[in-house]
Amino acid sequence: LAGAKRKRVVLSIATKLQIVERAEKGESIAKLSSEFNIGNQTVRDIVRKKDELYKFVTSSDAFNWTSARKTTKGSKFDDLDRAVFEWFKQKRAEGCPVSGPLLLEKAKWFHCEMKIPEPFAASHGWLQCFKSRHGIRQLDIQGEKLSGDSDAAALYVTEFKRLVEAHDLSPDQLYNADESGLYWKALPSKMLVSKEEKSAPGHKSSKERITVLACANASGSHKLKLVCIGKSKNPRSFKGTQMRNFPVLYYNQTKAWMNREIFKDWFFKHFVPAVRDHLRSKNLPQRAVLLLDNAPSHPSENVLKTSDDQIFVAYLPPNVTSLKQPMDQGVLEAFKRRYRKSLLRSVLEEDGDFCEFYKKWTIKDSWRKFESQEITAASLLEEIQNVNGFEDVNRENIKEWLLSDNDQPGYQVKDDDALAAEAKSSAELPEESDNDAVEDEPSEKKVSIAEALNCAETLLDFLEQEADSSFSDILTLHKRRMSIKLKRCKNTKQRLLSDFVKKTSQTTQER
Repeated sequence: LAGAKRKRVVLSIATKLQIVERAEKGESIAKLSSEFNIGNQTVRDIVRKKDELYKFVTSSDAFNWTSARKTTKGSKFDDLDRAVFEWFKQKRAEGCPVSGPLLLEKAKWFHCEMKIPEPFAASHGWLQCFKSRHGIRQLDIQGEKLSGDSDAAALYVTEFKRLVEAHDLSPDQLYNADESGLYWKALPSKMLVSKEEKSAPGHKSSKERITVLACANASGSHKLKLVCIGKSKNPRSFKGTQMRNFPVLYYNQTKAWMNREIFKDWFFKHFVPAVRDHLRSKNLPQRAVLLLDNAPSHPSENVLKTSDDQIFVAYLPPNVTSLKQPMDQGVLEAFKRRYRKSLLRSVLEEDGDFCEFYKKWTIKDSWRKFESQEITAASLLEEIQNVNGFEDVNRENIKEWLLSDNDQPGYQVKDDDALAAEAKSSAELPEESDNDAVEDEPSEKKVSIAEALNCAETLLDFLEQEADSSFSDILTLHKRRMSIKLKRCKNTKQRLLSDFVKKTSQTTQER
């Protein structure tokens, strides 16, 4: 009816971006206004705020959830929000359930610890907004079940089958990798050498930890070199060793943790070449996927992929990792058992002073060929019967020793104080400029923003017309295209500003 009041329509961010893109392609304001049942001025406002939309989406943590939001309004307490979300992600990676009340209590703690002067009400409304900002699903009174969720695991099986079918992958092309901490000098606590070592002031050898990463494919036909991360850059025991002949890949980090830099280096310099060689030897297509958990030491899936997108990573949902990740199904535990048997054998072969041998045991000594037979507490107990120094060691002590580092994640778990300090300090850093970015490998050809945008749009059109295209791939490409558009807008503004300053300066000089 003429003069009838239009019903108020609230559009999602994804819909607003669609309007922007169609307007930029030349569609009229009137057509868009009619199709989306909004006013002409509303369409103009959306197009005018496109920079704000692009920036918000490209900087968001969860694009899938962000695109469904209705507003780009952020948190009034950005530093607090950042700290609480980092804490939540860490708990999620550990598989700890997080309830709404617990998250609110932690938000109060961070507000106090970070000495934020503005009053903060940890209300139910704030919690709902927090969940919406970061794409967090249910947080009920019992907590979000993140460890061993069998229902979610069943759903993931369907998603996994779709992934395999979409990329036509065989078991030879499916890989999994996971890291874990290893107490590489630990011996049974009731063994004589351990007792003496414990009583010696300042000695903590039994808790000397390294991180190991294991990786293999589903068929078992390809087991990559084990990765070992220690603290020292150049261990003395490595002197004179040809590292290419070393049975493991060695990295160093100040606290022997896996981090994103090491993982990225391993992925591109070792994983990708090794996988390509293996697939070539099997006459298989040069295509593979690496399944990973959501550990904070793993870079995003947009980083871990080859330039042709044929070797890439896929992340397991956080609440199914313990049920579905192959390396968690006894692979790493079996490796640690074999390592400990090797260590024990080396101690038993020592004719002299056990304690002296223990002090001289190095990382280099520890990497020898392990036996492939099953190792149990009973079998190890048989080997040490009637051996001096092992009189007090029993089966329970052996079991405790075998499982002593099973809960070591292999990456740094930050305490709440560190998270608060990090969130506060990151907010004080100046925004990174595009000029400060350093590329890992300089490109021979300079690709213009216009060329990049044109290629992204062509690829997006292609994916959207293909029935077997992955929805997550389309969303990722949308995000990349938005990032390019944002850069184009920023460069245009900088050029216009420079031209304006130059023209003003010329006018002043003429006067």
